[in-house]
Amino acid sequence: MTLFLKHKAMLILMFFLTFNAFAQTNDLSHLLSAKNTQKLTERFIVGGQPSLKDLSVLSENGVTTIINLRAQNEFIEFDEQAKTKALGMTYISIPIAGAVDLTTENVTKFSKIINQNNNKTFVHCASGNRVGAMFALDAYLNKRNTLDEAISIGKKAGLTRLETKVRAIIDKNK
Repeated sequence: MTLFLKHKAMLILMFFLTFNAFAQTNDLSHLLSAKNTQKLTERFIVGGQPSLKDLSVLSENGVTTIINLRAQNEFIEFDEQAKTKALGMTYISIPIAGAVDLTTENVTKFSKIINQNNNKTFVHCASGNRVGAMFALDAYLNKRNTLDEAISIGKKAGLTRLETKVRAIIDKNK
């Protein structure tokens, strides 16, 4: 009887360890120091500014593309583009300095990039707010989600303070 219980306990333990390992490989957010990092979809991890170590972790875990939504001179700690390329990843910059750059032109550019790219991608700004705004606008303007669905997608991706601006853009495009 005790041997049976030991085997059963071992099988249960193996199941949970395997499940935990699977969950961790599909969600890198717990490995990154960037603010508000989370797995948005199977393809997209979103959040704030990655550190040098974060870029290495992303590369080691199959991320092949970094999309940076920060303005050109907003971050000067290290050359993110050079580090990304040195790690063998593609670097794409769409400068969104703030609400003023949340334009249909930038959303079109963002949408084109994310829809042509089938690779695992990390999309970031400083905190995730602009990332959420862009995903919300893309969801409404290009993917035909409802307003509530688009805002929900945006919030999951990090949308906070820019929600009012996002709603105003959506209202103009109804």
